[in-house]
Amino acid sequence: MIRVIKSSLAKLDIHTLEVLKKSSSSLLVKILGMVAAFVVSIILGRTIGPDGLGIITLANQIVSIVLIFGMLGMDNVILKEISISYENKDWQHITNTIYTALRINIPLALSITVIFIYLAPWLTINIFNEPALNAPLIIALLVVLPQIVSRIFASGINGFRKIWQSNLVNDTLSVGVVAIGLIILLFFKIQITIINVAILYALGRVVVMIAVTTYWNHLFKFSAKRNSVSRKMLKVALPLLAVSATNMISSNADTVMLGWLSNTREVGFYSVAARLALLTSFFHIVTTSSLTPKIASLYGQNKTVELQKMVQQVTKGLGLIGFAGVIVFVFAGKFILSLWGNEFTIAYFPLIIIAIGQFFNIATGATGIILIMSGNEKLVGYVSIFAVILNLLLNYIFIPKYGAVGAAFTTAITISFSNLIKLLLVKWRLKIWTIPFINN
Repeated sequence: MIRVIKSSLAKLDIHTLEVLKKSSSSLLVKILGMVAAFVVSIILGRTIGPDGLGIITLANQIVSIVLIFGMLGMDNVILKEISISYENKDWQHITNTIYTALRINIPLALSITVIFIYLAPWLTINIFNEPALNAPLIIALLVVLPQIVSRIFASGINGFRKIWQSNLVNDTLSVGVVAIGLIILLFFKIQITIINVAILYALGRVVVMIAVTTYWNHLFKFSAKRNSVSRKMLKVALPLLAVSATNMISSNADTVMLGWLSNTREVGFYSVAARLALLTSFFHIVTTSSLTPKIASLYGQNKTVELQKMVQQVTKGLGLIGFAGVIVFVFAGKFILSLWGNEFTIAYFPLIIIAIGQFFNIATGATGIILIMSGNEKLVGYVSIFAVILNLLLNYIFIPKYGAVGAAFTTAITISFSNLIKLLLVKWRLKIWTIPFINN
């Protein structure tokens, strides 16, 4: 086995090896975050049940959509601008980029927070018909601003090639705080309720903001007059807002529409199935963090042949991992779901359906990132808008009839179709195939 691994690594190009090297540390961080997330989910499933888990999940998903509009597409702009500036040692532009993002996003985040807190009681009663959702939703909305600040600095850290550090503060630290908090509550035999769970999530996000801001100030010490480059950044960010918004709405529409057209109990079952299914794209998420700055750099140097080779090698490995994940869920899915409680085995079919969709997601490669980093963000925006319309339409048709199974089917269809379109767009605009074994 060791010989096979060494032989396979020897065949990889220098850029793919760099991605793997950068991904290895991120992998460890992501694994820790994944373990913490599953600990949290299992504890919640066994203490507040599928209804309580559904309420917490629904509140978090609604806020995830709010965050997209608060970021205004700036996270990808920051990453792209800082990746290129870091390569060119243009420290002034890095300063200007972060300064501009903070000037634009902080007032926007505050405005959106106030609006949605005002609307929260109406949403919980008239849209979701779940009064118990009101308090957790307001608590989650109160920490929108800390999350915006965290995302700005985390994008900058990622642009500095500090991949695992970015993943730590962006993904793992917050859920780690929640996991520790829940374990403390269990240890002292304090009742776990929906409210104290919501408070733990809010506390985790504040801790992340403090950590990421501190690390950025340690990492980047260049001091100079800061100039706003808002016009340039907004020109790129607004098309990316469409991409980010449609992707986020598409990925969260299933949960939100389940809460609207069904009930929070279905949301609870579905959230567990979706979390498990995302394991098949776990390595895809990890490598994307390392691939993104590398793709921007290679494209900027017009090294499309090397770019294609790197992406294909990564996609080949991810595809094999994704296929293995689907097989595991087919044969052991019900047993795994029973860890949350026997009632959660009802989520078996949604689990299989979403896992198949995630396999198609990772088997087509990093198509969206390639298009964005090569200046084709408008095309990604158009695909994303079409995908979200399709997603909303199919969810509206299938959720009332089939509940979580209908939401899972819609998710799988939307993911597969949109990734196929982006695969063809990459070939059309850049003459690159992201899937392996095709080189012309």
